[in-house]
Amino acid sequence: MQLDTNINSQSFGLVADELNSTLQQATHVFESYLAERHDLGLIRQCEMELRQIGGTLRLLEVPGAALLADEMRNLCGAVLQDEGEHIEAKLNALSTAFFILPRYLEFIQSRGSDVPLMAITYANDLRVLHGQLPLFDGYFNATDGWLLSRDVKLKVRSQALENKAFDNALKPIRQLFQTGLLGLLRDSQPEMQFTIMNRALRRLCAILPNGQAQTFWLLASSVLECFIQQGLSLSPHRKRLFSGLEGLLRGSSSEDLRLNPILEHEIVFLLQLSAWQEGMGGKLLKAAKLTPTTLNDQQIDDLRRQMLGINYETVSTVLQELRVELRHGKDMLELLTQHQRSDEDEILPLTSLLTQIGEVLKVLNLPSLGETLASYAAKLKGLIGSDLSVHFGELESLAETLLFIDNSLAQIDRRKLNYSDLDNLTLEARENINVASLVDEAKLLAIAESKDAVTMAKRAIASYIESGLDVGHITNLPQTLNSVRGFFAIVQLPKAEAIGRQAVNFIKHYLETEETDLSQQQHARSLEMLADALISLEYYLADMERHHLGDEKILQIAEQSLTELGFPPRAAA
Repeated sequence: MQLDTNINSQSFGLVADELNSTLQQATHVFESYLAERHDLGLIRQCEMELRQIGGTLRLLEVPGAALLADEMRNLCGAVLQDEGEHIEAKLNALSTAFFILPRYLEFIQSRGSDVPLMAITYANDLRVLHGQLPLFDGYFNATDGWLLSRDVKLKVRSQALENKAFDNALKPIRQLFQTGLLGLLRDSQPEMQFTIMNRALRRLCAILPNGQAQTFWLLASSVLECFIQQGLSLSPHRKRLFSGLEGLLRGSSSEDLRLNPILEHEIVFLLQLSAWQEGMGGKLLKAAKLTPTTLNDQQIDDLRRQMLGINYETVSTVLQELRVELRHGKDMLELLTQHQRSDEDEILPLTSLLTQIGEVLKVLNLPSLGETLASYAAKLKGLIGSDLSVHFGELESLAETLLFIDNSLAQIDRRKLNYSDLDNLTLEARENINVASLVDEAKLLAIAESKDAVTMAKRAIASYIESGLDVGHITNLPQTLNSVRGFFAIVQLPKAEAIGRQAVNFIKHYLETEETDLSQQQHARSLEMLADALISLEYYLADMERHHLGDEKILQIAEQSLTELGFPPRAAA
């Protein structure tokens, strides 16, 4: 049975940037809500962003990611209706989901396929918090009404009992199963509890006649055996399956042997999913001519661990440290090239550094970069005692490689590059990464300079007011604010650019107009409103610095302030 769902990589690639941007925006809005719990409008905005994400993923036919986005949206709706009960649990679950979803999208993009089963565990964690039943593992693998217990005829040796004799034998079987289930729900030695429950079902099968009921309970017994043999891992929603089986046992009698086709479909799916394909389960699948799933339960768990990896904050810290070490390596290489000395004391420190960085890159799941550095370290060792002027080309190639790796790590840290993008790179792709990194570095520098300019403008306004309106303090404000406006224009942020433009227009008008009829207090009030607009811009720039995407809602204060001053900002058409 196929578990992978191939995605259209070309279609996904066309919308990937916009999808990631929308997800970053939703994440930022949610984080803002955590800081300001009173503003439910933030949760409504988050819900709308997630609706858009889910719709896009459904159009792209990425069912697992779409399910997760939909359940996140549903839980946002539950938060809006919550009157305080379990609100922290809901918010914690959403925080976790906002951590998982971008990694899930990166995973399926690098893999070229979705494994929807991976998303069910995370979706169920959200569903239970807004009053929905958990989904079974076989949710994405719909059946056509076929039932193994009904449509496959099996003959299993048994000593069938009838009527009162059956009912008398069923009672201790039921109690034994319930004892095991109670221990399982308490997480008390699960393997022992599975064994107790399996013994109960084996005893049940032994007193049932050949037929649909016996086959059903043989399937149930077989799936318990898979758990005992660790072919399947236990999860909260899988415990629900055993609670369902207990309900059937509790309601059964010799006159009414209760079965459940939904539970049977799930049991058969788990038998196919199990990493352990021996025992009765394997025999039943062969009899029904059913094949195991293309990925077993253990492999699915491995993929989940691979997807989540190390958390982003840790990776970001490591990446920044690696970039410092890479720059140190570039300095060492530059000195080596200048001095043209090839003795061990000059070369070995650099080879040691390259080897260490390469090992860390492999741990970070960047084997191609790690192996590249290991290769250069080996080449450098071979140059000990040689004439370095003859090997200038190799040293220059190493310098270019160190620059490329530094730029690649910077882009990964900014979440603008996936690990998979570094596989099988062409020279053009390498150059594009270098250029993109340099552009982003320049953008960060420009953001920092713009923040400094805004800070200077605020300080100038404060000095102007404190000095009793000495105009000398604010004569340079138009030029200062125009530099900020220019930055917004270059990076194509029309709303922010319009605010910057109107701030410049206001201060020019203020300086050119002699408003002698205004009191000092009224003058101060006007400049304080301008300062409010500048504070809004300052926060927006800080947001861009942190998230590489500014939240335009931050600019609302600036828009309101300038509108009150008679200079409403309107983005250029």
